[in-house]
Amino acid sequence: MDLKARLQRADALRQSVPERSTPARHDHHPPLESLVAGRWEAQEGGRCFVAEERYALAFRHGDLALGEVFTVPERVWQSAATGADARPLDMRRAVFVDIETTGLARGSGTYAFLVGVGAFEGDEFVLRQFFMPDYADEDAMLALLAGALRDNGGLVTFNGRTFDWPIIQTRYILGRREPPCDGLPHLDLLHLARRLWRRSLASCALSSLEEHVLHIGRSSSDVPGYLIPALYQDYLERGVTGPLADVFYHNLIDILSLVTLAARAGSIVGEPFSPERPDSCDLCSLAGLLEAEGRTEEALRAYRQAVAEEGPHAAEAARRLSMFLKRLDRHEEAAAVWRAQLPDGGLYAYVELAKHLEHRIKDYAAAQEIVEAAIAWVGSEEGGLGRWEARRAVQDLEHRLARLERRLAAGRSNAAAQD
Repeated sequence: MDLKARLQRADALRQSVPERSTPARHDHHPPLESLVAGRWEAQEGGRCFVAEERYALAFRHGDLALGEVFTVPERVWQSAATGADARPLDMRRAVFVDIETTGLARGSGTYAFLVGVGAFEGDEFVLRQFFMPDYADEDAMLALLAGALRDNGGLVTFNGRTFDWPIIQTRYILGRREPPCDGLPHLDLLHLARRLWRRSLASCALSSLEEHVLHIGRSSSDVPGYLIPALYQDYLERGVTGPLADVFYHNLIDILSLVTLAARAGSIVGEPFSPERPDSCDLCSLAGLLEAEGRTEEALRAYRQAVAEEGPHAAEAARRLSMFLKRLDRHEEAAAVWRAQLPDGGLYAYVELAKHLEHRIKDYAAAQEIVEAAIAWVGSEEGGLGRWEARRAVQDLEHRLARLERRLAAGRSNAAAQD
């Protein structure tokens, strides 16, 4: 969509900007600059508070240093990042972005009142936070934010493709501005995290990943994300500044976690069999990611290792391994997996092995034995199928069995005729 079309859309969506707030300021509410290290900057008739922190590459956030993100092979970001731009994400020039908003909706009525942007500059990681003190100051924040986002090598967010970045784009469009960073590679770490940990962790929320993967403990200064819109409203209406310092801290930790999460996830994908791979990483999920990337032998190795470890996802790993081998036309290897799964691997192992014996090996008698065993399994306690599922399965198996019996009978007839 070109700028003209975006502006036309903005006119259609634009809502009236809330009037400038006139909160009842009290002496017991200290000024924001006394709570958060930063400065006020004037821009386009408004003002924006800009906080800045600098960290050495050796700074450890959890059990990883920020600079460890550079040890990840570049090919990992080539496959993990998406965008219209064909270039791979350049981690040394990438911007790490996280926002705090006035609500959880993604419509034109939701404002990003605090935008954190982190980037590597030389031998430091520089984290700047842009705070909008009033709705009428949005133009000032957007102008300063555009400068921080200019000329970067891609975006890194957490759920940013779905939430953060669409909101930022909407605010620029409604402000009749060209959204920055359009078309650049975008690494959404939530999607990568789900592909690595969705089976091994109860949640892939950033807080869960911090606890179980990055070993980060937030201080008591943190504030739950669901409270943040109300805290900003308290600031607008009553000038309450104290809790805003906790909001800045929450946003800052989110961005630092983006860096070390990228380092950890990227190192797993880049070196999947490193002895330093954390135990929290589910091998079955990792194998699926490697398979999707076309790293065939590594995917097969990961599936086989997941099966051998006999963990909670071993059966699923065996199923996916066998079907991957089947797609690769490595049918004998797939059949060996199906045989190894009987009788506990589920109905699919019986069916796939019967199909292999019937259609590829042409051993109808062996296929018949497998189908009869499958019918017995469905009717047993081990089958554990529901009433309707079992009935449908038996119908399909009996249909297959009848066909095999016809083929066996035809074979006997042909043999007798030849005699």
